[in-house]
Amino acid sequence: MAPSGVTALPDDVLFRIFALCNGDDLRSLSEVNRAFRAVAQDGFLWKVIYRKRFYSEPDSGSRPYQDQYNDRDCLALSVADSCEIVHGHPPYWRFSVDPRSVFGKVALLNGVSWLSVQGRLRGVHTGKYRAVWRLFVLPHARNIFDIRFSAQTSLGRTVEGQLPPNASLLEFGSDYFDFVIPGVLVVKAPFENVLLECTCTSREWKTNIALCSARLEPVDDTPRARHARARVLIGNALTSQNNEDARKQLRRLGNSRLQPGAAYNLWKPWSTAGWAET
Repeated sequence: MAPSGVTALPDDVLFRIFALCNGDDLRSLSEVNRAFRAVAQDGFLWKVIYRKRFYSEPDSGSRPYQDQYNDRDCLALSVADSCEIVHGHPPYWRFSVDPRSVFGKVALLNGVSWLSVQGRLRGVHTGKYRAVWRLFVLPHARNIFDIRFSAQTSLGRTVEGQLPPNASLLEFGSDYFDFVIPGVLVVKAPFENVLLECTCTSREWKTNIALCSARLEPVDDTPRARHARARVLIGNALTSQNNEDARKQLRRLGNSRLQPGAAYNLWKPWSTAGWAET
């Protein structure tokens, strides 16, 4: 049977259409038929979408452009390594290796009055997303409920929120938890940049909070989407780590259902010398 419809389009037309897609789209299109696969796996096409997504040129002649794209194809940022932190040095902040973190490192706030943490995800594709910050709280934290978490697109669409107040959280601290900012962030233009921020400019000192990562999660709660979420969000962040604890956490993130707000996993004192997780 002769090809018909879109499958009958010449390769140069398919190339122009595919150049409007992102990496996930191309991987799906390559499974349609042989003609689509030939165009979707074209090296120059991956170079084109690399430029659109990351606003830079891939290395020529070293590795395939598709592999270079896949290395950077993620919707998550390490706060310690990929964000700009005002006063991001001792005694205000310290950076600690943490095997429980999917990135292996966290930014620990000792104390500041002017809090500003910013990170940018470049080239986010059209769609609807939840903005999520992953963090934990140390015992005897102060004024952390004044902190504003937000996400804003290049075209000015914004979602923002603050941690739900909990007196026990301030006293005892918590294990890792996700704070899902209420509202859905809509990215309408292809390859928009998204600014993720954690800010507070009140005079009161903020203390004892640890920031691990900030990420966007597509609003798609099908089992298949949850199963694929870890790969889409984190990309190859763990390829250089032989860290089973972090991999287990990554799998939990991928299988979780997101709800706005935060479910605190509080720590409670079990003796004068230690803490035990609930």
